[in-house]
Amino acid sequence: MDKTLAPFQRYSLVARLFHWGMAAIIIPLWLLGFYVGRIMPHAATPQKALLLLIHKEIGPFIIIMTVLRLVWRATHRPPAMSSDIPEEERLAVQVGHFALYAMMLVVPLTGWVRSSVHGLPIPMMWVIDLPPLAHKAPVFVPLVNVLHQFSSWILGVLIAGHGIAALLHRYGRKDKVMDRML
Repeated sequence: MDKTLAPFQRYSLVARLFHWGMAAIIIPLWLLGFYVGRIMPHAATPQKALLLLIHKEIGPFIIIMTVLRLVWRATHRPPAMSSDIPEEERLAVQVGHFALYAMMLVVPLTGWVRSSVHGLPIPMMWVIDLPPLAHKAPVFVPLVNVLHQFSSWILGVLIAGHGIAALLHRYGRKDKVMDRML
């Protein structure tokens, strides 16, 4: 199997900035949500309130960045995959990327709905409060909590799988797939 991409093409600078910029925001935000939700779920401390505020302030920004990234992706073709990549792997890449983009929208949207049904404000980037996506509805709180947590776990697994696949290309196959995004 040919270990190179012929011809080698990188993603555009804008695509690479979207990729790494969003990774630099989403991964710490995911870890912060995990910490607040799993490590200190019942604590009612000023520290938890601050961490939740940070988490909620940045979540809506992810929606905006994902939409902008999707617009960029729709108007700028990514570099072609190497011809030696099997068809089933190409399909896995397409499904994986679709799932990542979908979850980058679903997770913050379920967080927004979660705040809405709790009757809480939905702040964005310390500038504005967003309108609720649903009316205050305590009866739906458990369902929306589960949806947000479950979709967050799916996103976490997808990100981990994406990273592992990139590392397998780099160190297992020793091809240049990962170099396209560097």
